Amino acid sequence: MASVEKFGERSNSNQLRHILRQVRYPANADIDSSRTHLNYSLSPDRDMAPADYLQKRLSQLHCMEREDVRTMCGWVITKPKDLPESEERRFFRLCYDFLAQRYGERNVVAAEVHKDESGEAHLHFYFVPVAQYTPSQHMVNVVRYFEEHPHEANISKVARELGTSRKTVLRYRNKTASDIPDGKVCAYEVLNRKELLSFHGDLKLWLLQNGLDANVNSGITVEQGGNRTVAELKQEREQQREQQHTTTHEHEF
Repeated sequence: MASVEKFGERSNSNQLRHILRQVRYPANADIDSSRTHLNYSLSPDRDMAPADYLQKRLSQLHCMEREDVRTMCGWVITKPKDLPESEERRFFRLCYDFLAQRYGERNVVAAEVHKDESGEAHLHFYFVPVAQYTPSQHMVNVVRYFEEHPHEANISKVARELGTSRKTVLRYRNKTASDIPDGKVCAYEVLNRKELLSFHGDLKLWLLQNGLDANVNSGITVEQGGNRTVAELKQEREQQREQQHTTTHEHEF
């Protein structure tokens, strides 16, 4: 029903280009370009491209400068097979609302519904994993001081009044309130074990509370010990295709 993946800075652009169907020659054999016009977007209405918004949002957060940091995550939620077609859009809209509330709409990068691949329609929901963060108190103090005394030029005086060093005052002298991080990028904290175990149940409850009884947990997730990644799902499909091809080939003889 649902799977989640985490992406690093190097793969973010390609992932966004894929779900926005901006790849001219996609490697994904599941895509039927004659059906791409059926796809639709649930992304927030912004005056910039998702990739640009991602960079803007990251600039507002505390983020470790390491290659292994996962700066974007993505849920894929598939339409239940027994859900009537007439309820599809409402189902995905409710799923979007659930995810946006859960992870914060400011952190939503893109949300696209695909109907041009094999199998059921599915929603790609990409977001920045933002965890709680306590910013440097020195930074907060300096920013607040200069908000109240914007023309103060005596750095030594400011340092004495704040009980800090001149170096610290100079470091934050030109910062503003908007420069104070309102969270930190941490996929490990946001998508922890507790979150993954509670996700399907919470989504099911949300849908019921909004008048939609959808089978969001088919039992496959539980049987296989957790949420499967998109790569695992596609690998399974490829194995099924190879098996089918082998069986067909054997029958020819």
